[in-house]
Amino acid sequence: MELYHSTHSTCSQKVRLCLAEKGLSWTGHHLNLRKFDQLEPEFLKLNPKGLVPVLIDQGHTLTESRVINEYLEEAYPQVPLMPSDPHARAEVRLWSKYVDDILTDAVKLPSFVKNIQPELQSMAPAHALAMIERIPDPRIQARWRLAATVGISPNDLAPSHALLKDMVQRMAHALTHQPWLCGEQLTLADIDIAPFVQRLVRIDLFHLVLAQPQVLDWYTRIRARTAYPLAMPEPGSEGVQPLIA
Repeated sequence: MELYHSTHSTCSQKVRLCLAEKGLSWTGHHLNLRKFDQLEPEFLKLNPKGLVPVLIDQGHTLTESRVINEYLEEAYPQVPLMPSDPHARAEVRLWSKYVDDILTDAVKLPSFVKNIQPELQSMAPAHALAMIERIPDPRIQARWRLAATVGISPNDLAPSHALLKDMVQRMAHALTHQPWLCGEQLTLADIDIAPFVQRLVRIDLFHLVLAQPQVLDWYTRIRARTAYPLAMPEPGSEGVQPLIA
């Protein structure tokens, strides 16, 4: 099993968490997105979209983190990350869809301000723009171009901040009477959303978690799991974790 991934990519983190929770061994190929490794011809052969993660297992190449995690659950069910109840399984899929449809984009601009924009703006403009022109997806290309030129403004960030606040509120509601998002056991719903809660530290929005005791308790427990440090960036590399009493 091989994984093409990037340390600070939230979608890569989702897959690494799933692999770690299942105790699966894999060989990693790390891509430095700031140096545009994702646009190298060898990688584009694996994923023409130029996006991580990419999983290769038993000769099959899989893209899209949500699809990869669902594949891992079906191919390696020994450590189950889906409940047995059909209704609860549907709830897990709704959370994973929410992460895909809303949170993956919502976290991009705030993350760019902290992680990508400073390095892009330190490059020679002609070089940065030439590399950005090679990005296959026009929407992604526009985000990188904004970061490389005029920069991402506070007004640009406002919609993302609102969506991330809503994420924490949704989680608080779901966790009112149960320890995990979809019941008594940790599932793909928790794994898929965990990197986005973690990212709130880096983008200076962790106060949203501190204001919701249920979410803070969930975050403390998931970080204490054996799999978490195996899958997530080293402490401090995504900002300083606020002290939790």
